[in-house]
Amino acid sequence: MTSPRLQAQPLDYHFLDVAEGAQPFLRKLFESFGFRALRLWVDAGVSAESFDRQGCDGLVTALGECDGRTIALAWSDFRVKASSYGRCNSRRFAAFLRQLRESRDAIPLIYVVNSAGLSLMEGRSAFSDAFALWPELLRYAEQGLLLTCAVGKCLGLAPLLYGLGHYRIAVARGTHINLTGPEVIRLFFGTGVDFETRAAAERCLECHDLVHEIVPSLEDALRLCRALIARRPGAGPSPELGARTGPLLLQMLDGPPREVVPGWCPRVRLFIGTHRGKPLGLFVNPLERSNNMITVRTLEKYGAGLDLFRALGLPIVSVLDSPGIDPRCEQSDANNIRRILAVGEKIIRYPHGAMGVVTGRCFGGATALSIPKVFGGTRTIALPGAQFGVMHERIVEQVLSGSPRLLAEWRTAAAAQDASFSDLLAQGALDAVVQPEDLSAELDRFLECEGDGPRLVGARRRRSAPHMVLAR
Repeated sequence: MTSPRLQAQPLDYHFLDVAEGAQPFLRKLFESFGFRALRLWVDAGVSAESFDRQGCDGLVTALGECDGRTIALAWSDFRVKASSYGRCNSRRFAAFLRQLRESRDAIPLIYVVNSAGLSLMEGRSAFSDAFALWPELLRYAEQGLLLTCAVGKCLGLAPLLYGLGHYRIAVARGTHINLTGPEVIRLFFGTGVDFETRAAAERCLECHDLVHEIVPSLEDALRLCRALIARRPGAGPSPELGARTGPLLLQMLDGPPREVVPGWCPRVRLFIGTHRGKPLGLFVNPLERSNNMITVRTLEKYGAGLDLFRALGLPIVSVLDSPGIDPRCEQSDANNIRRILAVGEKIIRYPHGAMGVVTGRCFGGATALSIPKVFGGTRTIALPGAQFGVMHERIVEQVLSGSPRLLAEWRTAAAAQDASFSDLLAQGALDAVVQPEDLSAELDRFLECEGDGPRLVGARRRRSAPHMVLAR
């Protein structure tokens, strides 16, 4: 087994090699990942002879070799103390996270959460050690990929730690996520609360952004984690891409992509695909939809994609067709302005390269989602027939119809806005106008194909030379 390049361990803990089949309670771990051996992170006094299930205190922490790389695992064992967070297992988990951060090579962490929360049996003495996991896990997630999976009970402190994951998976039918359990709910709020329904992972997926994806089984969740770590579309059924969106994406990609965050909002879809073997993250407004107005829920989905793709180190492509950001009062009440600012900051700070492809409408605040040059975009292109503006021209005419002077000024400006976008090309805001069949070549320019595959164009803010590809 290849050892990760880690610095010397603290004296309180050490790695213990365990072979496949040596510990029956670890069978699912070995089978799901194809491990031949695991390096368990245990207390210093634990040996191969003394190691047992009870000694893990409901939390297994380990390293293993999978698909040619080292991965880290934190695995809740609910059958031992309901996998509650006490002093001993919390300290060991925190030390494990610090050990991972000291590695010269980033090690992705999969955290399978099935816990009743803070240990009631240990009382308040466990509070400091258990809650220290919050900043420790946050620090880890700032430099490494963190994938979390909720299965069974995810209560108390557990959903807070689960929520730090860059991609948060839940197992269907029977996973409950809440700050306390049903006993406390009944005690304080009566028996009329349907905890099973209200705390279900399915409801989390429907109502807010804690859960990114629900899968049928734990085995499916672990397969998904493996595919995400590999940064490849992976095996499994291909998503239905749509009669217009599908052909466009396949002009850009090596094959069908993998969809992530498949729910939440149909106005944008997120994919991981490859171009000449190079993995990419994609944001796509479906071309089949006329109503791609950006809502708060849409912005949440953009934010989730930016977080995941950043953690995976992927260059991103935004395929935009949107009439703008929904300005209605209910969206304002839902805090849309703060959501816009949050997503805008993630775009501006995105470090792995970004390209915008405007396929249709690009109006108002939705322009930010095309990742323009002023936001640090590497390259921005448009397809023939795309539309750019503060608003659609007909709306501008109506808004200014009460002022002949302002209307005349607008019409003078509009006369200089030709269908070939010569003004935007001259300004450098747009790099090219291309046919769909030229999208692959544009991605080559973005990724700068050389030798054994694409590599990202140098500096984030490097400007590309504008050019025009004439319609054929």
